[in-house]
Amino acid sequence: MVDWGTIILGFILSIIFAGIFAIIIPIWGGLLGLLLAGMIVGYMVGGDAINGAINGALAGVFGAIVLSLLLLIAGTLILGIIGFAAATITSFIILIGFVGVMLIMAVGGAIGSIIKDEPEVRVIEYRG
Repeated sequence: MVDWGTIILGFILSIIFAGIFAIIIPIWGGLLGLLLAGMIVGYMVGGDAINGAINGALAGVFGAIVLSLLLLIAGTLILGIIGFAAATITSFIILIGFVGVMLIMAVGGAIGSIIKDEPEVRVIEYRG
């Protein structure tokens, strides 16, 4: 089940955690921050590991789309058609890079769901 509120929160947390951890741990900090944001998303949505991975991956994809749209709008407003062309190329490169972010956040989401360990329970009603 996709939880859009948690996905948006995961997107915001990925920006915050990746920035903070990248300053603290220069080489691997950004990746660690993304993994932690994915784990929080997975923990919040619960369910099985696949559910956590899907929600974590969607948080990463959402970030790529929002960043690309902001670049296109800002580039076009500032430099017109030249800015639009430059922002289009940059957005394409960012979207390729965010495939890695999506994978890292999907792994984090799966780990978070496993940590929560909340299996879906079927309730059988007894009518005696």
